[in-house]
Amino acid sequence: MIVLGLSGAVNHDASAALYIDGKLVAAAEEERFLRDKHAKGKMPYEATKFCLEQAGIRPDQIDIVAFPYAEIGLKSPARWHYAKRHWYAPDRALTALFSGNRRYWRNHRNVMKLLDDLGIGAKRVKFVPVEHHLAHASSAFHLSGFKEKTAIIGIDGKGEYATTFFGYGENGKIHKIKEFYDPDSLGGVYGALTEYLGFEMLDGEFKVMGMAPYGDPKRFDFSRLIDYKNGDFKVNTKLVNVVGTRRYKKNGKGYFF
Repeated sequence: MIVLGLSGAVNHDASAALYIDGKLVAAAEEERFLRDKHAKGKMPYEATKFCLEQAGIRPDQIDIVAFPYAEIGLKSPARWHYAKRHWYAPDRALTALFSGNRRYWRNHRNVMKLLDDLGIGAKRVKFVPVEHHLAHASSAFHLSGFKEKTAIIGIDGKGEYATTFFGYGENGKIHKIKEFYDPDSLGGVYGALTEYLGFEMLDGEFKVMGMAPYGDPKRFDFSRLIDYKNGDFKVNTKLVNVVGTRRYKKNGKGYFF
C-alpha cells in the first residue's frame, strides 16, 4: 500500500511524505524547493513531485492521501465553544455553527486540485482527513517506540478548533481525554505577543523563546491575558487572540492583538 501524506493545512510549512507498505521512503518541505521560508499559503506541489521521484513510482500508484485537517461535526462542543466565544464577531460565530470550519473546505478544494494537477486523481484515490491535533499526537507517539500506556499532550496555535490536546496512546491507538478550543490558546497568546514585539507570527516565536530567559518576569504583569481557574482557562480576547474589529491593523494587515 502506498500512502501520501500532505501538509500545509494551516497556511504554513507545506510538506509531503510518502510511505510504502508502512515504511517511510521520502519526505520534504515545500520551502526547500521554492526558497520561500515556511512557504506560507502554498500547497506542497514540488515536495510531492520529489517524493514520487525519490520512490520511483507513478502518481497513479498512490492508494491513499492523508491530510491533517478534518471536518468537525455540528455535535462537537468545539463549534459551539467557538461560536460562543466569538459573539463579538457574529460572522465568525454563525459560520462556525452553520458551515463548520471554513478552512476545511478551502483546504479540501486545494488538495483536490493538487491531486488532479499532479495526475494522482482526486476521484480515484482514497482521501483521509485526519484531525490536526491527532496528527500531531501521532507524530510523537507512533514514532516513540512506546507500546505501553503513554501520556500525550499537544499545544499549538490551533488546528480545526482545538488548541490544546490531552490524551494517551496505547497499543498503537490514540485516545482523547480533553481538548481546549479556539480562542483559548496558549500558542495563540505566544504568537500574539510575538507579533506585538515586532516579529512575524509563525516564524519569530523561537526568537522570543530564546530571549525569554534574559527577561525580568517581575517587570510586567501578564495576568490580564489569561484567566485560569478550576482546571480551565480563558484567554482575554479584548487583548489577544482577537478577530474582526478588535484587531489592531496597520498598512492593511490585521494582528492578533
